[in-house]
Amino acid sequence: MNNLMNNAATPFEAANDAIHALPWTDAALETVGTAVRMGEYGAARLRFLKLAEQSQIRVLLDISQKDAIRLAGGLPTYTVARLFEQLPRPLGRAIVQSLPEVKRQGVVVILNHRRSRSPRQQAMG
Repeated sequence: MNNLMNNAATPFEAANDAIHALPWTDAALETVGTAVRMGEYGAARLRFLKLAEQSQIRVLLDISQKDAIRLAGGLPTYTVARLFEQLPRPLGRAIVQSLPEVKRQGVVVILNHRRSRSPRQQAMG
């Protein structure tokens, strides 16, 4: 099993090594993009989740809509809801509409809750 995991990580590590000379943020963004292009969506999601929110949005805008949908489909429901609020409406809708019904309903519940919070509650965090 350990050997299987090591072999599975090899393409992702090669992509990561290839861009090590770039500044960290750009390198992290490029690593996610490279992993997506290589079809390594699990590795891409792990790296994606370590990025700041604005960097996550940049990644989703920089890759194809098809890849953004596939990448976002494996993210936690709260992350998808949070990103939906920041993405251009067409992309956000495409991502949410592609989710399985239960997960889509979870995103809607989170968004409704966030929108219903009073301004004072929002200011308090």
